[in-house]
Amino acid sequence: LIWPAFHYIMPEMPQWHGWEKSAYEASIATCQAFADRIAEIYREGDIIWVNDYHLMLLPKLIRERLPNAHIGFFLHIPFPSSEIFRCLHVRRELLEGMLGADVVGLQTFSYKRHFVHTAKRVLGVTGSPSGLILEDGRHVVVGQYAMGLDPIGVEEKWSNASVGELIEFLNEKYAGKYLLVGRDKLDHVKGVRQKLLGYEAFLSENPEFVSKTVLIQIALTTAEHNELQVQVMDVVNRINSKFGTIEHQPVVFFHKDIPYSHYLALLSSADAMVITSLRDGMNLTSHEYVLCQREKNSPLILSEFVGTYGSFNGGALCVNPMDTKAISRAIYDALTMNPEEKQYRWSLLHRQVLTNSATSFVSSFVGDIESAHAQARGSNTTSPALAQAAE
Repeated sequence: LIWPAFHYIMPEMPQWHGWEKSAYEASIATCQAFADRIAEIYREGDIIWVNDYHLMLLPKLIRERLPNAHIGFFLHIPFPSSEIFRCLHVRRELLEGMLGADVVGLQTFSYKRHFVHTAKRVLGVTGSPSGLILEDGRHVVVGQYAMGLDPIGVEEKWSNASVGELIEFLNEKYAGKYLLVGRDKLDHVKGVRQKLLGYEAFLSENPEFVSKTVLIQIALTTAEHNELQVQVMDVVNRINSKFGTIEHQPVVFFHKDIPYSHYLALLSSADAMVITSLRDGMNLTSHEYVLCQREKNSPLILSEFVGTYGSFNGGALCVNPMDTKAISRAIYDALTMNPEEKQYRWSLLHRQVLTNSATSFVSSFVGDIESAHAQARGSNTTSPALAQAAE
Protein backbone atom coordinates (compact mmCIF):
# COMPACT_ATOMS: atom_id res chain seq x y z
CA LEU A 1 0.00 0.00 0.00
CA ILE A 2 2.59 2.58 1.11
CA TRP A 3 5.60 1.98 -1.12
CA PRO A 4 3.73 2.23 -4.47
CA ALA A 5 1.80 5.36 -3.47
CA PHE A 6 4.88 7.10 -2.07
CA HIS A 7 6.52 6.50 -5.47
CA TYR A 8 3.46 7.89 -7.29
CA ILE A 9 2.12 4.51 -8.44
CA MET A 10 -1.63 4.73 -7.93
CA PRO A 11 -4.58 2.28 -8.00
CA GLU A 12 -5.07 2.47 -11.75
CA MET A 13 -1.82 0.55 -12.17
CA PRO A 14 -2.78 -3.10 -12.94
CA GLN A 15 -0.22 -4.45 -10.47
CA TRP A 16 -1.45 -2.28 -7.57
CA HIS A 17 -3.47 -4.32 -5.07
CA GLY A 18 -5.21 -1.40 -3.38
CA TRP A 19 -6.51 -1.64 0.17
CA GLU A 20 -5.45 -4.82 1.95
CA LYS A 21 -6.97 -5.03 5.43
CA SER A 22 -4.88 -8.03 6.47
CA ALA A 23 -1.65 -6.26 5.55
CA TYR A 24 -2.59 -3.22 7.63
CA GLU A 25 -3.55 -5.36 10.60
CA ALA A 26 -0.23 -7.20 10.31
CA SER A 27 1.60 -3.86 10.25
CA ILE A 28 -0.17 -2.75 13.44
CA ALA A 29 0.66 -6.03 15.17
CA THR A 30 4.31 -5.75 14.13
CA CYS A 31 4.60 -2.17 15.38
CA GLN A 32 2.91 -3.08 18.66
CA ALA A 33 5.42 -5.88 19.17
CA PHE A 34 8.27 -3.44 18.53
CA ALA A 35 6.75 -0.89 20.94
CA ASP A 36 6.28 -3.49 23.69
CA ARG A 37 9.87 -4.69 23.39
CA ILE A 38 11.26 -1.15 23.31
CA ALA A 39 9.29 -0.27 26.45
CA GLU A 40 10.78 -3.31 28.19
CA ILE A 41 14.42 -2.41 27.51
CA TYR A 42 14.14 1.40 27.56
CA ARG A 43 16.26 3.36 30.01
CA GLU A 44 15.77 7.00 30.92
CA GLY A 45 17.69 9.21 28.48
CA ASP A 46 17.81 6.66 25.64
CA ILE A 47 17.23 7.99 22.13
CA ILE A 48 14.80 5.91 20.07
CA TRP A 49 15.34 6.25 16.32
CA VAL A 50 12.61 4.68 14.15
CA ASN A 51 13.47 4.12 10.49
CA ASP A 52 11.40 3.98 7.33
CA TYR A 53 7.88 3.43 6.05
CA HIS A 54 7.45 -0.08 7.45
CA LEU A 55 7.29 1.44 10.96
CA MET A 56 5.37 4.68 10.36
CA LEU A 57 2.84 3.70 13.01
CA LEU A 58 5.49 2.97 15.65
CA PRO A 59 6.41 6.42 17.07
CA LYS A 60 2.87 7.01 18.36
CA LEU A 61 2.75 3.55 19.96
CA ILE A 62 6.07 4.19 21.68
CA ARG A 63 4.88 7.61 22.86
CA GLU A 64 1.79 6.02 24.43
CA ARG A 65 4.02 3.67 26.42
CA LEU A 66 6.89 6.10 27.09
CA PRO A 67 5.48 9.66 27.16
CA ASN A 68 8.83 11.30 27.99
CA ALA A 69 11.07 9.35 25.60
CA HIS A 70 13.36 10.95 22.99
CA ILE A 71 11.91 9.70 19.69
CA GLY A 72 12.95 10.40 16.12
CA PHE A 73 11.47 9.06 12.89
CA PHE A 74 13.27 9.12 9.54
CA LEU A 75 11.67 8.24 6.20
CA HIS A 76 14.08 6.70 3.68
CA ILE A 77 11.77 6.99 0.67
CA PRO A 78 10.08 10.01 -0.93
CA PHE A 79 7.07 11.58 0.77
CA PRO A 80 4.47 12.32 -1.94
CA SER A 81 2.36 15.39 -2.49
CA SER A 82 -0.84 15.72 -0.51
CA GLU A 83 -2.89 14.94 -3.63
CA ILE A 84 -1.35 11.47 -3.63
CA PHE A 85 -1.19 10.87 0.12
CA ARG A 86 -4.83 11.85 0.69
CA CYS A 87 -5.90 8.90 -1.49
CA LEU A 88 -4.73 6.44 1.19
CA HIS A 89 -7.39 4.85 3.40
CA VAL A 90 -5.19 5.10 6.49
CA ARG A 91 -3.86 8.60 5.92
CA ARG A 92 -4.72 9.87 9.42
CA GLU A 93 -3.29 6.80 11.13
CA LEU A 94 0.01 7.07 9.25
CA LEU A 95 0.43 10.79 9.96
CA GLU A 96 -0.51 10.45 13.62
CA GLY A 97 1.89 7.55 13.89
CA MET A 98 4.81 9.57 12.55
CA LEU A 99 3.92 12.58 14.67
CA GLY A 100 4.45 10.57 17.83
CA ALA A 101 8.12 11.44 17.34
CA ASP A 102 9.93 14.56 18.55
CA VAL A 103 11.55 14.89 15.12
CA VAL A 104 10.30 13.71 11.73
CA GLY A 105 13.12 13.58 9.20
CA LEU A 106 12.72 13.63 5.42
CA GLN A 107 15.44 13.43 2.78
CA THR A 108 14.82 16.66 0.86
CA PHE A 109 13.15 20.04 1.20
CA SER A 110 10.41 18.97 -1.24
CA TYR A 111 9.54 15.89 0.83
CA LYS A 112 9.53 18.02 3.97
CA ARG A 113 7.19 20.54 2.35
CA HIS A 114 4.88 17.77 1.18
CA PHE A 115 4.72 16.28 4.68
CA VAL A 116 4.00 19.57 6.46
CA HIS A 117 1.32 20.55 3.93
CA THR A 118 -0.30 17.11 4.12
CA ALA A 119 -0.37 17.03 7.92
CA LYS A 120 -1.92 20.51 8.07
CA ARG A 121 -4.50 19.56 5.47
CA VAL A 122 -5.46 16.11 6.79
CA LEU A 123 -5.08 16.58 10.54
CA GLY A 124 -5.72 20.30 10.85
CA VAL A 125 -2.53 20.85 12.86
CA THR A 126 -0.75 24.19 12.94
CA GLY A 127 2.50 24.96 11.18
CA SER A 128 5.51 26.51 12.89
CA PRO A 129 8.86 27.80 11.56
CA SER A 130 10.53 24.47 12.34
CA GLY A 131 7.67 22.00 12.06
CA LEU A 132 4.17 21.40 13.40
CA ILE A 133 2.19 22.12 16.57
CA LEU A 134 -0.28 19.37 17.45
CA GLU A 135 -3.71 19.77 19.03
CA ASP A 136 -2.33 18.91 22.47
CA GLY A 137 0.25 21.70 22.13
CA ARG A 138 3.20 19.37 21.56
CA HIS A 139 5.72 20.64 19.00
CA VAL A 140 7.18 18.26 16.41
CA VAL A 141 10.24 19.33 14.44
CA VAL A 142 10.12 18.46 10.75
CA GLY A 143 13.54 18.59 9.13
CA GLN A 144 15.40 17.65 5.98
CA TYR A 145 18.51 15.54 6.37
CA ALA A 146 20.70 14.54 3.43
CA MET A 147 21.71 10.93 3.85
CA GLY A 148 25.19 9.88 2.87
CA LEU A 149 27.65 7.04 3.06
CA ASP A 150 31.00 6.46 4.71
CA PRO A 151 33.56 7.94 2.26
CA ILE A 152 36.53 6.50 4.15
CA GLY A 153 35.02 3.01 4.10
CA VAL A 154 34.33 3.16 0.36
CA GLU A 155 37.82 4.50 -0.36
CA GLU A 156 39.41 1.70 1.68
CA LYS A 157 37.55 -0.91 -0.37
CA TRP A 158 38.39 0.96 -3.58
CA SER A 159 42.10 0.84 -2.67
CA ASN A 160 42.07 -2.96 -2.54
CA ALA A 161 44.49 -4.53 -5.02
CA SER A 162 41.74 -6.70 -6.55
CA VAL A 163 39.80 -3.57 -7.56
CA GLY A 164 42.87 -2.17 -9.29
CA GLU A 165 43.33 -5.40 -11.23
CA LEU A 166 39.70 -5.34 -12.34
CA ILE A 167 40.03 -1.71 -13.46
CA GLU A 168 43.00 -2.67 -15.62
CA PHE A 169 41.00 -5.58 -17.08
CA LEU A 170 38.03 -3.34 -17.95
CA ASN A 171 40.25 -0.64 -19.45
CA GLU A 172 41.88 -3.26 -21.65
CA LYS A 173 38.63 -4.98 -22.61
CA TYR A 174 36.90 -1.73 -23.57
CA ALA A 175 39.94 0.14 -24.90
CA GLY A 176 38.93 2.76 -27.44
CA LYS A 177 35.27 2.67 -26.36
CA TYR A 178 33.09 4.91 -24.21
CA LEU A 179 31.70 3.06 -21.22
CA LEU A 180 28.31 4.01 -19.71
CA VAL A 181 27.24 2.26 -16.52
CA GLY A 182 24.06 1.85 -14.50
CA ARG A 183 23.02 -0.19 -11.47
CA ASP A 184 19.36 -0.21 -10.49
CA LYS A 185 16.64 -2.44 -9.15
CA LEU A 186 14.47 -3.70 -11.97
CA ASP A 187 11.22 -2.13 -10.78
CA HIS A 188 8.80 0.47 -12.09
CA VAL A 189 10.38 3.49 -10.40
CA LYS A 190 14.08 3.05 -11.23
CA GLY A 191 13.64 4.05 -14.89
CA VAL A 192 15.77 1.30 -16.47
CA ARG A 193 13.53 1.17 -19.54
CA GLN A 194 13.62 4.96 -19.89
CA LYS A 195 17.42 4.86 -19.69
CA LEU A 196 17.59 2.28 -22.47
CA LEU A 197 15.20 4.26 -24.66
CA GLY A 198 17.37 7.35 -24.17
CA TYR A 199 20.48 5.38 -25.05
CA GLU A 200 18.76 4.02 -28.16
CA ALA A 201 17.90 7.57 -29.20
CA PHE A 202 21.52 8.62 -28.61
CA LEU A 203 22.83 5.89 -30.91
CA SER A 204 20.25 6.76 -33.58
CA GLU A 205 21.08 10.46 -33.47
CA ASN A 206 24.87 10.04 -33.23
CA PRO A 207 25.94 7.23 -35.59
CA GLU A 208 29.62 8.10 -35.04
CA PHE A 209 29.26 6.69 -31.49
CA VAL A 210 27.50 3.44 -32.43
CA SER A 211 30.58 1.25 -32.72
CA LYS A 212 32.45 2.76 -29.80
CA THR A 213 29.89 3.09 -26.99
CA VAL A 214 28.82 0.38 -24.54
CA LEU A 215 26.19 0.56 -21.80
CA ILE A 216 26.73 -1.93 -18.97
CA GLN A 217 23.51 -2.16 -16.99
CA ILE A 218 23.32 -4.06 -13.70
CA ALA A 219 19.64 -4.82 -13.02
CA LEU A 220 19.07 -6.11 -9.49
CA THR A 221 16.48 -8.86 -9.25
CA THR A 222 13.16 -8.08 -7.57
CA ALA A 223 10.33 -10.41 -6.60
CA GLU A 224 7.78 -8.84 -8.93
CA HIS A 225 7.43 -6.94 -12.20
CA ASN A 226 7.88 -9.81 -14.67
CA GLU A 227 6.00 -7.72 -17.22
CA LEU A 228 8.53 -4.90 -16.82
CA GLN A 229 11.40 -7.34 -17.25
CA VAL A 230 9.95 -8.41 -20.60
CA GLN A 231 9.58 -4.76 -21.68
CA VAL A 232 13.17 -3.97 -20.69
CA MET A 233 14.59 -7.01 -22.45
CA ASP A 234 12.65 -6.08 -25.59
CA VAL A 235 14.52 -2.76 -25.70
CA VAL A 236 17.88 -4.42 -24.90
CA ASN A 237 17.43 -6.94 -27.71
CA ARG A 238 16.27 -4.27 -30.13
CA ILE A 239 19.33 -2.09 -29.46
CA ASN A 240 21.76 -4.99 -29.80
CA SER A 241 20.04 -6.23 -32.95
CA LYS A 242 19.90 -2.82 -34.59
CA PHE A 243 23.31 -1.44 -33.62
CA GLY A 244 25.36 -4.50 -32.70
CA THR A 245 27.78 -6.52 -34.78
CA ILE A 246 29.70 -9.74 -34.29
CA GLU A 247 32.50 -7.59 -32.82
CA HIS A 248 30.46 -5.11 -30.80
CA GLN A 249 27.55 -5.35 -28.33
CA PRO A 250 26.07 -1.92 -27.46
CA VAL A 251 24.26 -3.13 -24.29
CA VAL A 252 25.70 -5.57 -21.76
CA PHE A 253 22.80 -6.45 -19.45
CA PHE A 254 23.25 -8.31 -16.16
CA HIS A 255 19.99 -9.33 -14.49
CA LYS A 256 21.78 -9.95 -11.20
CA ASP A 257 24.09 -8.19 -8.80
CA ILE A 258 27.86 -8.42 -9.07
CA PRO A 259 30.57 -8.59 -6.36
CA TYR A 260 31.26 -5.25 -4.71
CA SER A 261 34.87 -5.18 -5.94
CA HIS A 262 33.62 -5.63 -9.53
CA TYR A 263 31.06 -2.89 -8.95
CA LEU A 264 33.70 -0.41 -7.72
CA ALA A 265 35.95 -1.25 -10.67
CA LEU A 266 33.07 -0.68 -13.07
CA LEU A 267 32.29 2.71 -11.51
CA SER A 268 35.97 3.66 -11.74
CA SER A 269 36.25 2.72 -15.42
CA ALA A 270 33.08 4.47 -16.57
CA ASP A 271 32.99 7.47 -18.88
CA ALA A 272 29.57 8.37 -17.47
CA MET A 273 27.01 6.96 -15.07
CA VAL A 274 23.33 7.18 -15.97
CA ILE A 275 20.62 7.30 -13.27
CA THR A 276 17.10 7.84 -14.63
CA SER A 277 14.83 7.00 -11.69
CA LEU A 278 11.23 8.12 -12.08
CA ARG A 279 11.03 8.69 -8.32
CA ASP A 280 13.70 7.89 -5.76
CA GLY A 281 15.27 8.78 -2.44
CA MET A 282 18.90 9.82 -2.06
CA ASN A 283 20.30 7.08 -4.35
CA LEU A 284 23.70 6.53 -2.75
CA THR A 285 24.90 4.75 -5.88
CA SER A 286 25.64 8.21 -7.22
CA HIS A 287 27.80 8.93 -4.14
CA GLU A 288 29.78 5.74 -4.68
CA TYR A 289 30.32 6.70 -8.32
CA VAL A 290 31.69 10.12 -7.40
CA LEU A 291 34.16 8.61 -4.91
CA CYS A 292 35.36 6.11 -7.52
CA GLN A 293 35.91 8.85 -10.12
CA ARG A 294 38.77 10.67 -8.38
CA GLU A 295 41.07 9.90 -11.32
CA LYS A 296 38.83 10.13 -14.40
CA ASN A 297 36.33 12.75 -13.14
CA SER A 298 33.71 11.35 -15.51
CA PRO A 299 30.27 13.05 -15.54
CA LEU A 300 27.15 11.90 -13.70
CA ILE A 301 23.79 11.92 -15.51
CA LEU A 302 21.07 12.20 -12.86
CA SER A 303 17.28 12.23 -12.88
CA GLU A 304 15.74 15.37 -11.46
CA PHE A 305 13.32 13.13 -9.52
CA VAL A 306 16.07 11.64 -7.36
CA GLY A 307 16.47 12.99 -3.82
CA THR A 308 20.16 13.61 -4.50
CA TYR A 309 19.23 16.06 -7.26
CA GLY A 310 18.99 19.06 -4.92
CA SER A 311 22.51 18.75 -3.53
CA PHE A 312 24.07 17.56 -6.81
CA ASN A 313 22.43 20.18 -9.02
CA GLY A 314 25.23 22.09 -10.73
CA GLY A 315 27.63 19.17 -10.66
CA ALA A 316 25.53 16.51 -12.36
CA LEU A 317 23.94 16.60 -15.80
CA CYS A 318 20.29 16.57 -14.73
CA VAL A 319 17.54 15.13 -16.92
CA ASN A 320 13.81 14.49 -16.97
CA PRO A 321 13.76 10.67 -17.28
CA MET A 322 10.53 10.80 -19.27
CA ASP A 323 12.25 12.92 -21.95
CA THR A 324 14.10 10.49 -24.21
CA LYS A 325 15.76 13.26 -26.19
CA ALA A 326 17.01 14.90 -22.99
CA ILE A 327 18.71 11.65 -21.96
CA SER A 328 20.23 11.38 -25.43
CA ARG A 329 21.59 14.93 -25.23
CA ALA A 330 22.97 14.34 -21.74
CA ILE A 331 24.85 11.24 -22.89
CA TYR A 332 26.32 13.20 -25.79
CA ASP A 333 27.29 16.10 -23.51
CA ALA A 334 28.91 13.71 -21.04
CA LEU A 335 31.00 11.91 -23.66
CA THR A 336 32.15 15.12 -25.37
CA MET A 337 32.77 17.19 -22.23
CA ASN A 338 36.20 18.81 -21.99
CA PRO A 339 38.55 17.83 -19.13
CA GLU A 340 38.28 21.22 -17.38
CA GLU A 341 34.51 21.03 -17.09
CA LYS A 342 34.70 17.39 -16.00
CA GLN A 343 37.09 18.29 -13.19
CA TYR A 344 35.00 21.28 -12.12
CA ARG A 345 31.74 19.32 -12.02
CA TRP A 346 33.35 16.38 -10.22
CA SER A 347 34.84 18.67 -7.56
CA LEU A 348 31.36 20.05 -6.81
CA LEU A 349 29.95 16.54 -6.50
CA HIS A 350 32.87 15.31 -4.41
CA ARG A 351 32.50 18.21 -1.97
CA GLN A 352 28.81 17.34 -1.47
CA VAL A 353 29.57 13.64 -0.93
CA LEU A 354 32.14 14.46 1.75
CA THR A 355 29.89 17.05 3.39
CA ASN A 356 26.75 14.90 3.41
CA SER A 357 28.39 11.81 4.89
CA ALA A 358 26.77 9.14 7.03
CA THR A 359 28.51 10.61 10.08
CA SER A 360 27.16 14.11 9.53
CA PHE A 361 23.68 12.71 8.83
CA VAL A 362 23.57 10.77 12.11
CA SER A 363 25.09 13.61 14.12
CA SER A 364 22.62 16.17 12.78
CA PHE A 365 19.54 13.99 13.22
CA VAL A 366 20.39 12.75 16.73
CA GLY A 367 21.32 16.29 17.78
CA ASP A 368 17.93 17.55 16.66
CA ILE A 369 16.11 14.79 18.55
CA GLU A 370 17.86 15.87 21.75
CA SER A 371 17.24 19.56 21.14
CA ALA A 372 13.60 19.14 20.14
CA HIS A 373 12.91 16.98 23.18
CA ALA A 374 14.53 19.50 25.50
CA GLN A 375 12.77 22.41 23.84
CA ALA A 376 9.40 20.70 24.22
CA ARG A 377 10.06 20.57 27.96
CA GLY A 378 11.00 24.21 28.40
CA SER A 379 14.72 24.11 27.59
CA ASN A 380 16.28 26.81 25.42
CA THR A 381 18.88 24.41 24.03
CA THR A 382 18.89 24.40 20.24
CA SER A 383 21.30 22.53 17.99
CA PRO A 384 22.79 24.26 14.93
CA ALA A 385 20.85 21.98 12.59
CA LEU A 386 17.58 22.74 14.40
CA ALA A 387 18.30 26.45 14.32
CA GLN A 388 18.88 26.21 10.58
CA ALA A 389 15.57 24.34 10.13
CA ALA A 390 13.77 27.15 11.92
CA GLU A 391 15.16 29.86 9.63
